Amino acid sequence: MNTTTMGSERQLWLPRVVQEGGRRGWVAALVGGALLGGASLVLPALLSDADAFSFFAVFMGIVGGVYLGFALTDGRMSVFRAENVGVLVFGALGVLALVTNDAWFLVAGYIGHGAWDAIHPHAVDTRMPWWYVPACIGFDVVFGIYILIRFV
Repeated sequence: MNTTTMGSERQLWLPRVVQEGGRRGWVAALVGGALLGGASLVLPALLSDADAFSFFAVFMGIVGGVYLGFALTDGRMSVFRAENVGVLVFGALGVLALVTNDAWFLVAGYIGHGAWDAIHPHAVDTRMPWWYVPACIGFDVVFGIYILIRFV
């Protein structure tokens, strides 16, 4: 791997208020995540109910796996093991939703993942960008509310 290239690569653009952090940065990241979640709903909104349901169930496994990526980057085995629990729990909720065709598993998964995001920094010391937690909460809650409105 050529680390010289990596060092000269452009950094992810973040709004100044997020870069500055603090309470305003946290709220801005939360709103940004909610907006990204809303924009991400364009595709499932165009799908039939059955296809959109499947999309959300499969995406639930992806959502659960994001922290695993952070754990792999972190490199500590204890963090990797802890994050695997989340992958299993949220992946299982997606599978249960598909098997039972019960949207409550999806609602529980997305809202539950938002709750996991909120307690995550206190429960597991995974190294990740601070702004990811509020952004993911915003994203997850928007998905959970949409599923609640559309399928329940």
